[in-house]
This record gives sequence, structure tokens and C-alpha cells, in this order.
Amino acid sequence: MKINFACSNCLNIFDVETVDIHFDKDGELHFTPEPECPQCGATEEVVLSNYGLEKIDDMIFSNKIPTKK
Repeated sequence: MKINFACSNCLNIFDVETVDIHFDKDGELHFTPEPECPQCGATEEVVLSNYGLEKIDDMIFSNKIPTKK
């Protein structure tokens, strides 16, 4: 599934093909592979874009994101 991210370092917006999305036991959302900006290589500055947030919200409300322990 492609998820849309934005880099606050270089202001690039890009898609990441994710293999796994899940919540850990503390409720933190994890993506595999970890999103990395293809333009500048940043990982810490990468956040979900507005479109990406909408897609994740839809998945949460549809119970499509599991919790892994």
C-alpha cells in the first residue's frame, strides 16, 4: 500500500510503498520500511502528509491496522 509522506527538511512530498503498518503495545504507529525522503535522505523529519493522514484515519476506523506485541 502506498502512503503519502512529507519531509519537513526539504519540503518534498512523496509516496512510500509500505509492507507493514501496525501499532506497538504503547499505541505508536510503525511503518515497514521506515519512511525516508528520496530527495534528501531524512528519516527524522518525515511526517504523514494530509492525504497520508486521511488514508491512515480511514484504516484506523476500519480496523485495518493491527496491534503487535
